[in-house]
Amino acid sequence: MSEVTTSFFHGLGERAPDLLPRRAHGTLRFDLRHGAEIEHWFVSMHHGNMSVSQDRRDADCVVHVAGELFDRFATGDANVISAMIRTDCVLEGNIPLLMMFRRFFPAAPDAVDPRRLVRERDTR
Repeated sequence: MSEVTTSFFHGLGERAPDLLPRRAHGTLRFDLRHGAEIEHWFVSMHHGNMSVSQDRRDADCVVHVAGELFDRFATGDANVISAMIRTDCVLEGNIPLLMMFRRFFPAAPDAVDPRRLVRERDTR
């Protein structure tokens, strides 16, 4: 179990009110592969609140991914959507839930907000 992943999941509950829309409702399970072992993280979103456990329960959306790659999602060094397109992670079920959840992953360290670029261009 990675310290990066553990910190990421343990911090979700306190960040949820700021990042999660009130309409968010559903469950996700992240199945993180570490060789032959699988680590489970279960996330429940309900009206702007979030709870996290390590239960292996049925979920509306299940994400299968290598633990090392998930660490990179959690630090902003990799993008979950790009990984999904490359089939580096596999999703089952309600994919729009992951689209809503992805706002919890940080942006890449060198990312630039495109809105800022437009504002800067318009002020010249």
